[in-house]
Amino acid sequence: MKKRPQPHRASRRRRPSKPRAVRAERAHDPAPRTGERLALPLECTLAGAEDLKLNLAGHVHREEEITLDVSRVRRIDSASMQLIAVFVRDRRSREHPVHVGGESSAFAEASRLLGLDALLGASSPLPSGEG
Repeated sequence: MKKRPQPHRASRRRRPSKPRAVRAERAHDPAPRTGERLALPLECTLAGAEDLKLNLAGHVHREEEITLDVSRVRRIDSASMQLIAVFVRDRRSREHPVHVGGESSAFAEASRLLGLDALLGASSPLPSGEG
């Protein structure tokens, strides 16, 4: 008995949900700046590294001031720290202002352990209403 060919079914693969990487927002501090604030996600891990890289790469060439808001970060790995370090280094080499703002014990600890304090600077609290 000959089998009839089955109609082609599109595979129903679920696309992996994209982790929320970096969200760009206008700075809202009392002394308005012309730059943007990039809020890092709660978890900055290898799983979201590609999205983080793409989002940061989109801001490397912008001339306005960028503030990386690390206040929400609860977990961060060395891959994400490398991406952030390269982003900061590249912006500074182009003489584009970049700052790390907000308080995160996870970010501060990773920065200290990886020897990135000098490059990233000590993160400072964001003005009220931003974090």
